[in-house]
Amino acid sequence: MLVFALVLLFAIATLIYALQPVFALTTSNGAVQAGGGADLWNNVTNTFNPNVVNDIKSKLFGTINPATYVENNYDKEEFNLSKGKVVTARTINSKVGNAEEGMVVTLGGKQWSVTSLTLADTPNNKNSVIMTLYLTQNEGLSEYLDTTIDISGNDINNFGKNMYSSSTIRNTLLTAENWSMFSSGYFAQNYLVQPKYINYQSNLTRKGRDDGADLKNDTLGNPESQKNYEGYNYGWQPNEGFFEEYGQHIPYSSDTTINGYRYNDWGEDYIWLPSMTETGAYEKNVDNASGSSYLSDDCVWKLTQFQRKHSGGNWSWLRSGTNYGYNDAYLLSPVGSYSSNFVSVSYGVRPAIHLNLSAAMQGVANGITPTKESGYDYQTIDKNNVRQNFGALNNKHIASVNGRNVLGKILPNTKLSTFVANLENSKSTIKVYDSKNNLIYDKGVEVVANQIIGTGYRVELYNGTTKEDIVYLSVLGDINGDGRITASDCIYLRELASNKALFDSLQLETKLASLIINKGKVTSADSEIILNVIEHKLSIDIFY
Repeated sequence: MLVFALVLLFAIATLIYALQPVFALTTSNGAVQAGGGADLWNNVTNTFNPNVVNDIKSKLFGTINPATYVENNYDKEEFNLSKGKVVTARTINSKVGNAEEGMVVTLGGKQWSVTSLTLADTPNNKNSVIMTLYLTQNEGLSEYLDTTIDISGNDINNFGKNMYSSSTIRNTLLTAENWSMFSSGYFAQNYLVQPKYINYQSNLTRKGRDDGADLKNDTLGNPESQKNYEGYNYGWQPNEGFFEEYGQHIPYSSDTTINGYRYNDWGEDYIWLPSMTETGAYEKNVDNASGSSYLSDDCVWKLTQFQRKHSGGNWSWLRSGTNYGYNDAYLLSPVGSYSSNFVSVSYGVRPAIHLNLSAAMQGVANGITPTKESGYDYQTIDKNNVRQNFGALNNKHIASVNGRNVLGKILPNTKLSTFVANLENSKSTIKVYDSKNNLIYDKGVEVVANQIIGTGYRVELYNGTTKEDIVYLSVLGDINGDGRITASDCIYLRELASNKALFDSLQLETKLASLIINKGKVTSADSEIILNVIEHKLSIDIFY
């Protein structure tokens, strides 16, 4: 009876779609094209196209720090539901000036719709800005299960058959050549973020959205709405009528294993199918007469109908299995409405990815750029004379004071060779001068051997003979500029503590080096700390 109802539902949905007035095919031509449609990534050089990255940054954030923008614009209702700070498609579309179709990014020769922005703590960086992309079109066909399913009515025989981690379609995304750039290798491993680092995908629930019934595969963990019913604990909430008619509905849990695959294995993937709770979907027909695109409010991304639909006749699979059984899963029609069908049927493959936009922006940062591993960071002092660090290294223009850029968090006794090795820039483009304006490093050649980097040193970046960037260096605790922390630095700090005018006369890099406790002014306590550093009772880096 249930199977018949599902088949009938799908047939009706398909017939409704066929009888609707013809929609214009979704080609994304009307969307804002990031970088004029140029590809974001060059697979030959393994580099980002700086024009596209900078265009994305400009369109999404303007002059605002990207992480700050997310903090100020995330959807508060979604945060209450899934603990994810998500800037939705609705906000993004408005920002880029196209409320219906938003912005499209060309990546790997494919077009991807920008669905959302969020923050994530990745292995390499905290508070990274993540831009989630959803393929605008299907590419190929696949299924959850390539064998027949049991249709006897006893759903327990189908246990595990709509678990996404063990599905054929997931295997397709991880092994097919056309997805290889996004499933493994240099680009995926360095610039895509796995779902296990995305807060909302670990806490996704339909509770508080529409009918409150959690869907299989939506969340990596067990949903909040799991409950105990007549002694059986199931994490996915089936309707009780089904439970009573067909017997125990064994739940999936995060550690359920089917054919050697854990339920939450997909959290390790770089490319994956989105869920219905992420995309949103409507059973109702799109209103062609009014031209309304219907915004779905019961989902994470809040895509418009234009962004959900796709061209061609094939529906596209979603990650969500139904809440009431194991033999079917949800899918989107070409016009963005949804239905469900048997997992053994082939439908379109339309995946999503999380791009680490912070890493991409750092990869094309203009000017002198330290490596992530170095720990160096651009610094400034605010209006209260408090030292500030900037995690997004390419935002040094924000840290700049009167055009003077300072790179700090450099350890005392750092050798010139070590410092230069910790710059992303080609060594043939770098010159380094000491605080007395002596050239000590000249485009790959150490002019002065065994030199120590000190406060007040400067680095210059050249494009041929054209000077493109100048950055000054600051070593915390090194006030006299010799690169070491010695008794003379203690004496200097004591003088600064009693002479504010002297502090005010210092260059930015020296002010930064002297603010040990970092309370807005130099005090005698700063010199006492330096004395303890000299005596190896404290380490200066704990004051960074």
